[in-house]
Amino acid sequence: MKILLANLPWINTEEFYGLRAGSRWPHLRNRKEMLEYYPFPFFLAYASAVLKEAGYEIILKDCIAEGITKKDFINFSSELKPDIAVFETSTPSIENDLELSKLVKETTNAVIVLTGPHVTAMPSEALKEEYIDYVLCGECDYVLRDLVSALKNNSDTSIIKGVCGKKNGKIFINERAPLINNLDDLPYPLRESLPMTKYNDPFCKHTPNTQMLTSRGCPYGCIFCMEPWVYYGKSNYRMRSPKSVVDEMAFLIKKYNAKEIYFDDSSFSVNQERVKKICDEITTRGIKVFWSCMADAKLEEDTLRQMKKNGCVAVKFGVESASPTILKNVNKPINLDNVKEVVNRCKKVGIETHATYMFGLPGETKETIKETTDFAFALKTDTAQFSVAIPYPGTKFYELAKENNWIIAKDWQDFSGSKSTIQYPNISPEEILNAANYCRKRIILKTVTNPRQAFQYLKSIYNYGGFYHLLHTIFQKLWYLIKH
Repeated sequence: MKILLANLPWINTEEFYGLRAGSRWPHLRNRKEMLEYYPFPFFLAYASAVLKEAGYEIILKDCIAEGITKKDFINFSSELKPDIAVFETSTPSIENDLELSKLVKETTNAVIVLTGPHVTAMPSEALKEEYIDYVLCGECDYVLRDLVSALKNNSDTSIIKGVCGKKNGKIFINERAPLINNLDDLPYPLRESLPMTKYNDPFCKHTPNTQMLTSRGCPYGCIFCMEPWVYYGKSNYRMRSPKSVVDEMAFLIKKYNAKEIYFDDSSFSVNQERVKKICDEITTRGIKVFWSCMADAKLEEDTLRQMKKNGCVAVKFGVESASPTILKNVNKPINLDNVKEVVNRCKKVGIETHATYMFGLPGETKETIKETTDFAFALKTDTAQFSVAIPYPGTKFYELAKENNWIIAKDWQDFSGSKSTIQYPNISPEEILNAANYCRKRIILKTVTNPRQAFQYLKSIYNYGGFYHLLHTIFQKLWYLIKH
């Protein structure tokens, strides 16, 4: 049985390209404004590894990272003739995903299986299409394996938890499968067939770098986040053991010559005692590699010192807003004084910082936008990220926006982050988008006028694509800044 798993082609123009798989934030990325970046497709890669371990023939393609066009992908699929085709979806790309699913069905007659946040939140919508056979809801590593086994043995697929489909012409929606409690049981995500050099993260300070997960889920319940509400169905945080984490670090260093490893967890630092144990394991094993992580703004100085000693060079954390009212509205468990303390602690021990912010969350006004902007640049993190808040289906934010008639999007493509989909009484969508754009340009200017940071990024760009890629990127970014 031949199984194709793919991160499907999406928008790819001179100005924008779409990011989907492995990203908490499926969006269109502006080539002229931002450095090149492709998130690692963790969900597809883990599911592929589980299937391969079970003995199936797996073909894993990241069409976005490889730059594969829609036409080329259909030709590839037609020649491959898979028995089963598994595609990850997202809200802004769903119309594109359905279009390609239909074409693959017509040219191969494969069983079409969709995964990802959008179909998890709205399985019936996808299953109304005759060419969609199954939808997998939430965490699907073992669910997909069980579905493939049932299809191979002509067993009843309608009894498998986590699987939604059709039986006797009627749609069935099953309850979710239990979450995987022991993450150490999972094989490493399948990387062999993927373009690993494309997954260098601009946030990292050294190349080549690679990404890995040390945990799944999130113990918090921010209303805009897809992880607790969509991917995992609840606030649920599960951690790999320190030994398992460092085992994979050693593997990535040996196999891919990783100079830096980025822990792409929702929050690597939820359990600071575990962080220290991972650091102890790194010391005991004599692992020599730089690393960075997504964390929260609660890190203590002794934890940060141990992290620094064992290779940590940078930390990301989400702030989202400087308005206490908005933070309360979105159930964000953060204290702004703690944020300031953590940034100062990181500077003290020599770890770089990166904060993320959103404009357009419930309660946003012109005054709160100014409050957040002033806070963000006064905080003086080394870098920062600014985006517009998107109420993705399945989140509490989406439910709230629907109830209050805030959503002005005409179709799912509008959820791409290139515009605001929200209309509040006291602020327009244009003002929300303009705030994000203003801050992005300001942070770019801050970065290019900082000699140390500018050199760091230039070195990273050169290592990524060579001299001509460096020249093209410099010209592109300078022209963008001058033009705007």
